[in-house]
Amino acid sequence: MTPSPYVSRINQIDAAELDTEIYKVLKNQTKEIARYSAPGKIDKWQAEVDVLLKLLIWKFSLQRGSSTFGQRLLNLHYADINQKKAVLYLILSVLPQYLKDKFANENLSDRGVLVQGLKSLVDWTSNVVGLLELINLLYFLHRGVQPRAIEFLLNLSSQSITTHRPRTIGYSYMTRELLWHGLMELFTIGIPMINLHYLKHAVTRLWRRTEPATVSRSFPVMNAATKCAYCDENPILPSHAGCSHVFCYYCLQAHFTAMSVFHCPSCDTELRVEDMKRYTIASASSSEDEESDDSFERVDNG
Repeated sequence: MTPSPYVSRINQIDAAELDTEIYKVLKNQTKEIARYSAPGKIDKWQAEVDVLLKLLIWKFSLQRGSSTFGQRLLNLHYADINQKKAVLYLILSVLPQYLKDKFANENLSDRGVLVQGLKSLVDWTSNVVGLLELINLLYFLHRGVQPRAIEFLLNLSSQSITTHRPRTIGYSYMTRELLWHGLMELFTIGIPMINLHYLKHAVTRLWRRTEPATVSRSFPVMNAATKCAYCDENPILPSHAGCSHVFCYYCLQAHFTAMSVFHCPSCDTELRVEDMKRYTIASASSSEDEESDDSFERVDNG
């Protein structure tokens, strides 16, 4: 059986993406090699290093054969490539990006008008190339050949090396993954925007349908059996806000972050953010002394 000239769109796109990933892997390796060198010593030669990497990739792929590394991984090749087109492929894939990177990293404020004009020309050319890549991609989705503009300019078309076998794609798995990631993004963005504490208190008060109890403000007293009025666990960094109950710092601060005023879930006393304080032994003792002084004053007045 002879190789099929038809190549699916997804295989052609994957081959282009694999070429890009292979280049990125080699580029990251060069950065790892130079990470312990003097800062900025390699960065000024980054454009030249990128050219050298692309030259090595081209030398061991298109110069020695008729396919890029990405195409070889997918059993593809260019059916109508020759040495002249291979050299033009190298020039078109290396020179525009090199000029763009070189001018972007250079300080041209002290250069002449000619150099600054050349930089503007390179930037304009890069924008035009980006626009051509977009147009070519739309054209490729319609026609099914030559996904990259450089292939269109050089009239290069991919062909399968082996007998064409349809690529099996698990669309059910892809659908589940897309749905799962979409729900995760929705929950990640949406849930933090919902004031859960406010909704909980609103539903609780609607369920009770009673007026807030008129409880005089008092200072809480902790002992070994004291529990947080919200989570019913041993208070962590105990805090209070005007009633006789103790809260974990996080439980109380989370409520006051959501709203400045809420009602104690145990005694229904209105608690305000400005009354929030940390519970300490010293403050409890001083509060007890103040209450004793008040009682003595009331006795004397009596």
